[in-house]
Amino acid sequence: MKDFSQYGNRPDDQWEMLPWIPDPRPPFKIWVKPEQIAPFFLIPHHPYAISLLLKISDGFRTEEFCRLGLTGSSGDWERLVRGVIREFEENNSGEDLFHFDSDEDVFCVYSQYIDDLMMLAKMIRVACADEKTMGMYLNMSEAAKA
Repeated sequence: MKDFSQYGNRPDDQWEMLPWIPDPRPPFKIWVKPEQIAPFFLIPHHPYAISLLLKISDGFRTEEFCRLGLTGSSGDWERLVRGVIREFEENNSGEDLFHFDSDEDVFCVYSQYIDDLMMLAKMIRVACADEKTMGMYLNMSEAAKA
């Protein structure tokens, strides 16, 4: 397992320079409270991006994934989050705002669009509220593949 700060991080020269953000990029503020997204947590990659992580070993919503025929692996989380992202992109402008850097131990979604990722973090937490909602987002992800 990598150090948490390594997930979703790139060397400075690999980040896209966003033309509307001054260079150097000013400091950003994490406005999402940890309790609003727990057990997910945020890791800032100042000044370029932010990552949302979940430790797979914590077993968050594993029972619900099992009832849906999945295991709760980082791949299952990525599939669920892709469904949430699909809804997010329908309600907001932009594509390819979010990227993944997961392994068997940690699920990670990251972005340079810091406010969008914090909003997505809250949406993911709501998506996990019950098995029916999780199933809906997993199906949205599958429909996007077809």
